[in-house]
Amino acid sequence: MNIPTHSIAASAAITSEDVKIAAKGGSIDACLASPSTSSPKVPGVVVVTSIFGVDRDTRNTCERLAQNGYVALAPNFFWRDTDPIVLSEAEVPRAIGRVMRTDFDTSMNDLRLAIDYVRRHPACSGKVAVLGYCFGGPHAWRAACDGLEVEAVVSFHGTHVSKYLQPGDRPACPVAFHYGEQDDFAPAEELAKVGAVARATGSAFHVHPGAGHAYMMESNSHYHAAAARASWEEAMRLLSQLRG
Repeated sequence: MNIPTHSIAASAAITSEDVKIAAKGGSIDACLASPSTSSPKVPGVVVVTSIFGVDRDTRNTCERLAQNGYVALAPNFFWRDTDPIVLSEAEVPRAIGRVMRTDFDTSMNDLRLAIDYVRRHPACSGKVAVLGYCFGGPHAWRAACDGLEVEAVVSFHGTHVSKYLQPGDRPACPVAFHYGEQDDFAPAEELAKVGAVARATGSAFHVHPGAGHAYMMESNSHYHAAAARASWEEAMRLLSQLRG
């Protein structure tokens, strides 16, 4: 693909590396994980991160996807910002400030580039899904509706998804939303709006009892093991449709 890579680490099952994706004004740094052997070719998955960036949880997600037989890519959507580094849960105000400076249309264009990068990967079958976490939830929905030619999308505890719903939205692929019942960033009004659109478009909509925001992120204080397991299993069932 003639794109430089570095920090390559391999196991018997997967290869994990840091890569650069050419973009206007520079390059997007990203984490890539893929099966070490992939014959036949396998689907690809682009992970749109939470507000914290490509942290350990995100890298673990990519490696887990690779172990399950997917080419997984997680771009740093904050690479243009003056504060592009990985942040922690203790730095939420700083992370929110960075999100507020991030232009949605520009980050959607970065998502297009990431999807194209995965699709061209030698191990990828050409079928690509998008998983959006928190900040990535709206990106996942718009990827399904705006002609990005993806085969499935999943939003895990997406933030402000209703802000990015548009009249007449019709996803071109299967969509699943997963929320925690006690998500402070997705109160009842938000769940009602997103749930109504999900029902109108035939999209799956799951609300997990007892879980709060960021319940999928193992290093986060709000991690909820039961909800995370149920959400992951449902997502894997959806992604399995990309095979064959």
